[in-house]
Amino acid sequence: MTVKPTPVYHSANLAMFMVHVSHAVIRPMRMQGPEGSVNDLKAWFRSRKYVVETLKLLPEMPEPIFIEQAIAQVAALGRVNHVVNPI
Repeated sequence: MTVKPTPVYHSANLAMFMVHVSHAVIRPMRMQGPEGSVNDLKAWFRSRKYVVETLKLLPEMPEPIFIEQAIAQVAALGRVNHVVNPI
């Protein structure tokens, strides 16, 4: 457990930085669904990672529009708050 002042200070600053980053990244997602949460953001990033890693196994990369659709479908599986009108 960290009890010295400097590591506690750095940890608190890192935590606040991550809060600000997550709010900046989630803002565009809230235009699609205003109930979007940090768990939805995590699901989107996780789905992006899984889809890209899976597509690397294919002999050739599909069209970019297909990649974005696949990411959206996989992210919808892990979302907590579902989007009413997905793109």
